This record gives sequence, C-alpha cells and structure tokens, in this order.
Amino acid sequence: MIDKILLTGGVILLFICFLRSFKKRPCSYINILLLSGILFIIPFIITGDPVKRSLILFIPMCILCIILIVSNVSLIMHEGFRKKSLLGFIFPVLYLMAAAALWFIKYPLSNVPSPLSSFLKLMLYYGECTVLAICMTGYAVVRVKPHYDRDFVIILGCSVSRKGMLRPLIKDRTNMAIHFVWEQEWRKNKTAFYVPSGGQGNDEPISEGSAIALYLLSHGAEDNEVFPEKRSRNTFENLIFSKKIIDDIDPDAKIAVVTNDFHVLRSGMLSYRAGITPDLIGCRTVWYFRPSAFLREMIAILVMNMRFHIAATVILCISSVFIA
Repeated sequence: MIDKILLTGGVILLFICFLRSFKKRPCSYINILLLSGILFIIPFIITGDPVKRSLILFIPMCILCIILIVSNVSLIMHEGFRKKSLLGFIFPVLYLMAAAALWFIKYPLSNVPSPLSSFLKLMLYYGECTVLAICMTGYAVVRVKPHYDRDFVIILGCSVSRKGMLRPLIKDRTNMAIHFVWEQEWRKNKTAFYVPSGGQGNDEPISEGSAIALYLLSHGAEDNEVFPEKRSRNTFENLIFSKKIIDDIDPDAKIAVVTNDFHVLRSGMLSYRAGITPDLIGCRTVWYFRPSAFLREMIAILVMNMRFHIAATVILCISSVFIA
C-alpha cells in the first residue's frame, strides 16, 4: 500500500513537471521522457501481476498497430506501392512478435537466463512507453495555438514536381502560412514576412524555396514580403539558413514555423537546436498518409536523442539483475 502511495506521488510530480515543461517548450524531448516515466509507473500502481501489467500498454500499442496497417493499406490503394510503405507493416509485425515471445508464449524464453529475460521485458516495456509518449506529445503540440504577433513565417520545404510545381504536402504548408498571415493581419493589423525554405534536389528544376516564393507571389504576396532560402538540403538546414536570413533583417524577430502536422514535433526539436524558439503551425495531412509519416518521424526523433536511450538501457540492464 505504501509503495502504491509513493508511486502515485511520483506520477503526480512527473505530471506537474510535464505541464511546466510543455508550457515552456512544447517540443522538448524532456516532455517525452516525463510522459514515458508516467506511463512506466502507472501499470505498477494498477496491478502487481506482470502479465496484466503488460496488457495495460499492449492494448494501446495494438490499436496503434491496427491504425498503421489500415492506413498503409489505404495509402497503397490511393497512391500506389512504395518501399517506404513497408515500414508501416514491418513495425506492427515485429512488435507483436516481440510482445508474444516475451509475455504470452512461455516456450521461447524457457531456456533464456532469468536476468536476460527480465532485461528484454524491461526494454520492450521501455519501448512501449517511449512510443506512446511520442504519440501523445506529437498530438499535443499540433494543438498548441500560435500567437498572432509573428514577424516572420518560415515555410519548410519538401519536394516539388519535375515541372517546378508544388506537390500536395508543400502546397498545404504554403496555404497554411498564407492563411496564418492573413489571420494575423485581420486580428492584430500586423504583417508577417515569408521565408520559404528549401534547396534544389537532383530531380527538381528549381529550388523548393523559389517554387514556394513563386506560389506566394501569385497569391497576393509582394516582392518585399518574401525572402526565399534556397540552399538547404534537410529540415535542420532549412531552419539554420532561414534563421540567418531573418537575423540579418531583425535579430529579435518573433518566428513561426509552418509544416505538416506529422512533422511538427521533430521540426520543433530541430528549431531549438537551430537557436529558434518558434510557434509551430501544423497543416492537416490526408488521414491515410499521416500514421506512416509520423512513424518515420518517430524513428528520426529516437535517433536524434540516442543518448537518453543508451542511458536507459544501462539502467534497465542493471535493474534486471536485481529483479531476476
């Protein structure tokens, strides 16, 4: 009983820390760690049975797997098969196989030493907590309302067509940026400048920044309101080079960053690394594309913060010896 009271107190403390951290920096990885800690502890409060405890996280993970599979099937039906679509099938299969082997089928672990078995279960448990925490944080950051006091709006680029036209993803981002600037002018009578960002790929006739700039100019923006960035090759360079353009004009400018909803969380993390504390604005993405796209973003986020996972692995390895 005392253990459950202490664990409940720990959950409350972590949740308070999460609220404060999220309010200050919504896209910080610290928020994901705090949520992971909460998810890690809650099953221990609810039940003392290890199998029942595993089900508490297994059920939402199964729901995520079903969403991934259904959306991937729909994606293939709408847009055809692509190699990256396989990830949306591989992840659910690997997860379900691992969960079944570690928790629900006794034979695979019958000859495995007890400490190793405990370590593998803890690692799966940690992975479940981390995946669910990233999903929850990604959902929350998209719903943070932007402030209508921005001086510049960075539009993150992605590929344009062979004719130099905006593809649906990048067009959605640009339309969202236009809508935000118009909304800000209507609400606060304050104009924001555009920084369309993106270099030229090998199969692109012009840079993404130039293509977005042309679209903006054709939709009412003036030449002196658009400052394209044309050198970047990835999201981090988008932000670094765009910030340099903005700093040359106004080092104290307030910045908004526009991208697709599935891309908001990682873009926010990269923004902090680039020295920007922005308002993040996520435009809607067609439902069947979003889950698999967010899965790729999740993997990138995990790789970006590998030091935390190495530390967690060491801690869980030591813990498994005592648990066994």
